[in-house]
Amino acid sequence: MIRVAKMNTFTQDSQTIRYDRQILIENWNQDKIREGKVIIVGMGALGLVAAVSLAMAGVGELILVDFDTIEISNLNRQLLFRMDDIGKSKVEVAARELLKINSGLKITALNMKIQDVPQTDLESVSVIVEGLDTFIDRRWVNSYIVEHNIPLVSGGMFGFLGNIQVIIPHENACLECQSLIPEEELQKACTPFGEGRKEIRQEEPLEENIPSVSSVSFVIGGLMAQEALKILLKLSPLKDYLFWDGSVGVFTAIELSRRENCFVCSSEYQLNAIPVRSAFDQQINDFVTQLRYSFNLGKEMVMIHGTVKIDSSEEKLSTVLKSADIVRVIDPSLSKPLKFQVTFDS
Repeated sequence: MIRVAKMNTFTQDSQTIRYDRQILIENWNQDKIREGKVIIVGMGALGLVAAVSLAMAGVGELILVDFDTIEISNLNRQLLFRMDDIGKSKVEVAARELLKINSGLKITALNMKIQDVPQTDLESVSVIVEGLDTFIDRRWVNSYIVEHNIPLVSGGMFGFLGNIQVIIPHENACLECQSLIPEEELQKACTPFGEGRKEIRQEEPLEENIPSVSSVSFVIGGLMAQEALKILLKLSPLKDYLFWDGSVGVFTAIELSRRENCFVCSSEYQLNAIPVRSAFDQQINDFVTQLRYSFNLGKEMVMIHGTVKIDSSEEKLSTVLKSADIVRVIDPSLSKPLKFQVTFDS
């Protein structure tokens, strides 16, 4: 972890001159931009474009989060990295280069997974920008921002295709509400793993890489930065899921609606347990499979009743639970446990 802070050495006049073109924009307030605190999760193609745009706009504090290192295959689209940076921490190099662009920034570079970021760094955050390429991390961020009521700007890319979505918790659809969120098995990594990801996933098979090009990252990453700036300025952000097809140069806006029964953001399930039904003679391992497929949970999910962990087995669920009992499920892809109320069919 490295923290880089540079005090603003510019005079008020020079600051006004530096930002005078954007200050001309209607409803622009440079003080709100300067007071903004933005976390950028993922120093890949999208995160770097967004970081550069936000730095140039004068956002007062940026927190960069990524635990990976720079690979040679990153250089075709990750604009702040050079050959001399191969093997180095992405966040540390990005922080160094961003300060060259705007030395008046406060930058915190966190060489870690978003799940490990200290709570002190997440306090008073204005908006989170994520350009992650793994399902488990995107889903965790989505559940975290809903729990802590933090706006999220999310983006993705695949070849000449790209997308962006803004989530304002409890106001519009979260990532879990919409049917466009990929299944865990379908989510691919954007690039071969750097040393950080190799160490964590050394026992897992390498995932297939997805096609990506810098032109798309500039379009989508730029739009992500724009939405973050709009949130800082208290302007109305994007309401739809915006899809970009670069092969034909067309944007498509897809209207999304909140699901009343979304187990991440619905008011009902924030207060009450999610109802699930089970046959009286259903085996525990079958019930675990039912939960996994119904709620897209991972193989590492843990089910707990009271203080007792319920292991998957051929034992009947009714031998460890009675009807209307509450179980909690911990899954690495969610920032907090899910609560289920189990009812047995006669």
